[in-house]
Amino acid sequence: MTDSTVVLPNLDNIIRGLLYIYILSLPFKHLLFIERNGFIILVVLLLLWCAVNRRHFFTRTPIDAPLLAFIAWVAFTIPFAAFPLYSFKEFAKLLQQGLIFYVVVYFFKDESRWARLMWVLVGTSLIVSGYGVLEFMRMVGILQSESRLLMLESVMSGEVWLSTYLVMVIPLCFALFLFEKRPYERIFSLSATVAATVCLLLTFSRAGFVALLSELSSFVWIVRRKTLIVASVLIGLLIGAVTAGVIHYGLFTVPGTDIPIRGGGTSSLVHRMDIWEYTLRRIAEHPLVGIGYGKDNFKLVYGQLPEQVQGGHYSILSAGTHNTFLDLSLGVGLPGLALFVWLLQRIAVQALTRFRQSEDPITKAMTLGVGVSIIGLTVRLLFDHMLIGTLALQFWVLVAMAMVVYTEKPVVEQAVDAAG
Repeated sequence: MTDSTVVLPNLDNIIRGLLYIYILSLPFKHLLFIERNGFIILVVLLLLWCAVNRRHFFTRTPIDAPLLAFIAWVAFTIPFAAFPLYSFKEFAKLLQQGLIFYVVVYFFKDESRWARLMWVLVGTSLIVSGYGVLEFMRMVGILQSESRLLMLESVMSGEVWLSTYLVMVIPLCFALFLFEKRPYERIFSLSATVAATVCLLLTFSRAGFVALLSELSSFVWIVRRKTLIVASVLIGLLIGAVTAGVIHYGLFTVPGTDIPIRGGGTSSLVHRMDIWEYTLRRIAEHPLVGIGYGKDNFKLVYGQLPEQVQGGHYSILSAGTHNTFLDLSLGVGLPGLALFVWLLQRIAVQALTRFRQSEDPITKAMTLGVGVSIIGLTVRLLFDHMLIGTLALQFWVLVAMAMVVYTEKPVVEQAVDAAG
C-alpha cells in the first residue's frame, strides 16, 4: 500500500477526474477558464502528490530525447530573442504542454483508464463536429438563427482552429471503427468519423482538404484493405470534383449565401507564397538562434517596418508566417526546426511501430490513429501555424495516449520491486 493510499486515498482519482474535465474542455472556447484555472489546480495537486509519495511522476517514453532536446534548445535561445520576456512567456506554455504529456502518460497508464479517456476524446469530437454541422445549416438558412456567421467555427475560436482540430481527431475515430470489434462502439466511432469529416468539408479549408487526403492515403498504405481503398478513392474524387467545379465556375461563395469559398481563387495562396518568400530571407539572417520563440514574434519584429504592397497582393509584415516549420526556423533557428522534425518523426514512427506489433484492437486503433494524425497534422501545419494554445495541449494529450503503451515503471518503483 502506497503512502498516497494511506494519507489521501482518493488523490490519484481526484487528479484523473480533473484531467478528464480539463481535456474535455480544451476544444470549447467558452470553457477556456477551465483550462486556465484547472491547470493551476492540477499543478497544486501534482505537487501534493509528489510530496505524499516522495517521488516524481515522470515516466520514460520513446520520445523523451527529442522532446527534452527541443525544450532545452528553445530555453537556450531565449536570451538571444528580440523580445525575451515574450519568448519566455511562450516557453512557459511549452513547458505546460510537456507537463500535460507526462501527467497523462503516468495517470492513464492503466489500460482501462486510457481506453476510457480515448472514448472521451471521440465523444468530444462528435459534439464539436455535430455542432459545426448544425451551425452550417443555420448559416445557409436551413435552420433559423439570430446570429449571422460567415465562417464555420463550431465551439472553437475560428475556422482554422476547427479544421486543425478535426484533422487531428478524424484518424483516431476512423481507426477505432476499423479495429473495434464491439458493434455499438463501432457505430459510435463511425458516427464521429462521418460527422467530423463532413464538418471539415464544410469549412472549405483547402489546407484541411489536403491534410484529409494525406490521412486517407496513409490509411490505405498502412492498412491495405480493399473497402478502405474504394472509400478513399470515392472521397478523393468527391473532393476533387467539388474543387474543380468551384474553380471552373469561379465560385467565391456558397450559392445563395454570403459564406465564402476560399478555394474559388488563388489570392490566399499568392499571399502565403509572398509571406514564405519573405520569411525564408529573414531565416537566412538568423539561422542559428532565430529572433525568438513564439508565434507573435514575426509581427513584433517586422510588423512596424515600412512596406510597399504591389497591386493584387496583400500586406505580409503583419500577417505571421502561416507555416509552423518556417515559424520555428525563424523563431529558434534551424537547429530548433531539426529537433522539432525529429520529434514529429519519432512520434509517428513509434506509434506506427507499436501498431504493427500489437494484437490488441484498441491499442492498434489508438497507435494507428495517432500515427496517421501526425502525418495529416504535418500537412496542415504547412499552411498555418496552429500548434498553439489549446490545440497544442490537445495534440500532446493524443501523443500521450499513444506513448502510454510504451511506458515503463519509474525507477523508484523498479527499485521497490527488485527489493521485494
